[in-house]
Amino acid sequence: MKKLRAESAAMTVLLAVLVSMGPLSTDMYLPSLPWIARDLNASEAQTQLTLSVFLIGFAGGQIIYGPISDRFGRKPVLLTGFCLFILATALCAMTWSIELLIAARFCQAIGACAAVVIARAIVRDLFAAERAARIMSFMGALMGAVPAVAPVLGGILQATFGWRSSFMVVVIIGI
Repeated sequence: MKKLRAESAAMTVLLAVLVSMGPLSTDMYLPSLPWIARDLNASEAQTQLTLSVFLIGFAGGQIIYGPISDRFGRKPVLLTGFCLFILATALCAMTWSIELLIAARFCQAIGACAAVVIARAIVRDLFAAERAARIMSFMGALMGAVPAVAPVLGGILQATFGWRSSFMVVVIIGI
């Protein structure tokens, strides 16, 4: 397997995609909330809790991943977190109850957070100030575009394939 060079465009794109997984996970399934409530026999409040729990897990995870990746290294912590993200997202797609969806969304957030925190740390590790600023700017631009595009894509997926498809697309992108 070929190793990515720090200065390559592929590395920049990879880091930007990693950072975008959190916003993608948050925004793409939003158009499906009414169908999730219907299919899982849940209330509107319970389905909205899937978003709140995600945000809580995402915020809490940010405190944890920096020190852990400093101690154990960026790559193993990133891979562990991202595997958690992919598995939890797959569980979201296959869930049979709102309670399981809420728990899976929390785990999804904890995993997604690893990508966001560690991708930024990698930029700081690999690049001098000017180059790091350009890469962070690109990552920020992608993070700004994802919340605008994700609900539209989620709505199309909902209308075409149902609510579970939004989670499956995120799994595919993650893999």
